[in-house]
Amino acid sequence: MCAEAVKSLLPDFTRVSWVSELARQTWKPRFERIAKAWNEIGWRSVSAGLRAVFLTAVKLEDLPRQTADWCDHGLASLPLAFEGGHEKGYSAGTPALRHGEPIWVRVVVGSLADVAEARRACEERNEDALGALLGYPTCCRAFFRRVWIESHCMDTTWAMAVNTVASHNPAEPLDVAGPPAANVLWRWVGIRAVPHLPCRCDCRESAAFGQALLKLGREIGFTEEISWMEEILSWPVEWSALHGIAEIKTPILKVSTRTDLAPGKRVVRRQGSGYPAEGARGLVFPFKTPPAPAVTGSASFRRGMTQSLEGLVQLPQPDWYHRDNGFSQREAMDRAHTPLVSLARTVISSNAVLDLGCGNGALLAKICSGLPGCVAYGVDRNEAALAHAKLLLPEFAGNFYTGNLFDVGLWSEGRRYGLVILMIGRLFEVSDELRTRAIDALRRSADTVLLYKYPGWSPESLTRLIERAGLGPVRALAGDCALVKPRTPAD
Repeated sequence: MCAEAVKSLLPDFTRVSWVSELARQTWKPRFERIAKAWNEIGWRSVSAGLRAVFLTAVKLEDLPRQTADWCDHGLASLPLAFEGGHEKGYSAGTPALRHGEPIWVRVVVGSLADVAEARRACEERNEDALGALLGYPTCCRAFFRRVWIESHCMDTTWAMAVNTVASHNPAEPLDVAGPPAANVLWRWVGIRAVPHLPCRCDCRESAAFGQALLKLGREIGFTEEISWMEEILSWPVEWSALHGIAEIKTPILKVSTRTDLAPGKRVVRRQGSGYPAEGARGLVFPFKTPPAPAVTGSASFRRGMTQSLEGLVQLPQPDWYHRDNGFSQREAMDRAHTPLVSLARTVISSNAVLDLGCGNGALLAKICSGLPGCVAYGVDRNEAALAHAKLLLPEFAGNFYTGNLFDVGLWSEGRRYGLVILMIGRLFEVSDELRTRAIDALRRSADTVLLYKYPGWSPESLTRLIERAGLGPVRALAGDCALVKPRTPAD
């Protein structure tokens, strides 16, 4: 469907969510410095002869000062239009003016003759002529005309990826590669080495233009900002689109924005070559899991960690630490958790652990403590508790999902867990259809399931409840919790 139809369904929006407070505190100020540097590199590239004109948006109150800077470097400028909303981030269209919001001015900068030529190109809507003045490669200008103008698309990501890969199955993720300087999958947060939309992820002309701009940035004093930009552009990133909404997942943040409607889900992945220290850990792309030291997989190591559990859970915590999980006292929660943690540590070392009904993640924190390769995931309907989970486990903040555990697509699609934790009573509080769907998902996604029941929840024994659920034979039992290897009906 064309962009015009999408506009009638979804307003223009760009939302950013960070995987952790550490990632936000570390990288948000760097993003702001990069954005400021990138704007100056843009108009300085005209003075340096890298292109004829520079097109930008400036707040109305900043225009006199900015015009003086351009004039000092021998550059003319011409306002083209008034706009609004640029402080809200990336926009696929021209932000409209709104009452009470800052006014932005669209300005073209260059020599007097080139500025006049750019104005004529804008008035005549000659995108190719304007693109040539802006320094965009010929191949990319043709691509822009075909995809953006003639096909009315607002997002060129999928077309760019298809151009890059010789053959593909639309139902499968498209893996692309190319020079970091041609990577525009971070453009929604202002990180890009080229000002245009490349025709391919490996476009040589775009990469060369980007390298020239990065070199200029270093020469005029933005060495640190350019280093950060190059580091970011080397990280893995995934763009996916479904129902007119795009998600851009990165190691440190996720962006949600609108995109073109298309049949089915589309996914583009760029593997990258680096990874930030502040990046979230996970077993699904684009997250990475540091390799666990060999010693953590040994039985003696697990026994030692189990014996020290009491020491792991006695750090001071606020009241929400236990109340989020339905306990009136912390001591009661710790007693209930001890057998669960002990059993869990007999089967995990560097595995993914999913808690269906995780509360604030206190149980997951105990299980994963001291195991560098252990990756925590959680699903819960309590948003406040999940916010606390991201405080307790900041390195896994991107792995907690708000929702119903019986919405199995939320946690089972394309994933495999070494251990899944579930209060068995949840399976008997829903219809047979929902219970069967959840059990089938456990069989597909879990190597082992840790089941437990609350005291007094049912007079039936845990083993009897497991038999009724048809999950599989009990491998280990400790009071009201047990380890089960899910079996298929044919087993």
